[in-house]
Amino acid sequence: MNDPGDPSGDGVPSRSVPGATGLHHVSLTVSDLARSVPWYCDVMGFEVIGDQYHDEGRTVVLGLGESDLVLLLQEHKAHEGSSFSEFRPGLDHLSFRVDSRSVLDDWQRRFDDLGIDCQPLRRGDFGAVLIFRDPDRIQLELFADPSAGSEG
Repeated sequence: MNDPGDPSGDGVPSRSVPGATGLHHVSLTVSDLARSVPWYCDVMGFEVIGDQYHDEGRTVVLGLGESDLVLLLQEHKAHEGSSFSEFRPGLDHLSFRVDSRSVLDDWQRRFDDLGIDCQPLRRGDFGAVLIFRDPDRIQLELFADPSAGSEG
């Protein structure tokens, strides 16, 4: 009789993976909430939907319009004073999906108007991407998949 925990019969029990339905939120550690919260609201269009002080510091919860995207900005009392680096283990970058390549052109104009430094728009078989950084130099991207409109 086969062991139900070993459906392949190779002596290795199977390990089913419980389901996940999507990404709930992303949490970024920032050095100065008084600088970062307005930046994410003014530049990216987020709105403050929560603000909590706790023993370790403070967390501001941001939402993005009608989307399900929730971004937490954390300021820790034990901040070590170093700046962000994608070359250390942890976050490399955060990428936001946009509907089409032409929307990236709209973002490029917005960044120009606001004086936000960004890399030139990159377009390739992988899609199109606009790369920029927040006040703590966390790398952010706006990304249009190849199937997200054929403009440009």
